[in-house]
Amino acid sequence: MQVTGCGFQNHHGTEWVCSIQGVMMKPLVLLIAISITASAPAQDTGISPATTEKSALSEDAAKIMARMTDFISATPAFSLVSDTGHEVMHKNGQLLEFGSRLTLTIQRPSKAIGRFDSRNGDSSTTILDGEAISVLSVTGDIYVYDTTGQPGDIDTSLEFLANQLEIPRQLRDFFSKDLTASLGSAVKSGYYVGESMISGVLCDHLALRGEKEDVQVWIAQGDQPVPRRIVISYREIEGRPQFWAQFAEWDFSPELSDTTFAFSPPDGATRIHFFDDAP
Repeated sequence: MQVTGCGFQNHHGTEWVCSIQGVMMKPLVLLIAISITASAPAQDTGISPATTEKSALSEDAAKIMARMTDFISATPAFSLVSDTGHEVMHKNGQLLEFGSRLTLTIQRPSKAIGRFDSRNGDSSTTILDGEAISVLSVTGDIYVYDTTGQPGDIDTSLEFLANQLEIPRQLRDFFSKDLTASLGSAVKSGYYVGESMISGVLCDHLALRGEKEDVQVWIAQGDQPVPRRIVISYREIEGRPQFWAQFAEWDFSPELSDTTFAFSPPDGATRIHFFDDAP
């Protein structure tokens, strides 16, 4: 795939217009950024739109979000699997959906591995092993990677990635030790919609709103209040394209070993210097 300005070209030469900047370039970070920068559209729930716009989070929505952020921030290790979809506008004006599957494992304070497998067969993997950061990208039969020193814990490392690879800073916020404060600065208003079932799990449905996005998030009830589904509408982009993520598997006791976060480039892989300080 070749990226050209605000569009991209696939292997067959077909040109598309990119509706969500950076979606195809940074798929791993986008999903995690979504999980914290949420802001969602108002719906007919008997709550005045004027009221939801004036206030920040309603009291019940704030309590539900606080439970989620406190739980994720305090969890020492977890893994998840999520299917995602995002819309891209064709040059003829039609919105088309592309998607990926994310597999993510976190071990605080400094280890993480995230792999995105796109529907077209391409993949990208980012690994923090506590001492080094490694990135591997696979497009067809082309393997490229880079490795550099890890500057610190997950928070510090994601800040480094944000600067080095122009990754949205919201990625680091999702795994921040102060997640509640990070989320509070991103959400401008929000309210509780009601209860809803997502893949057999009873959830609280929230509508949130930020500067440029409308977001709906479904948070599981019970003692593991994690997001189960997120839908984002980009208000200021033509066609109001959407991104969605369905969190199918959360594991709060993942089996971890010395090899979980180990990186060894595949045979035939080419090193490309993604990082400014790479030797």
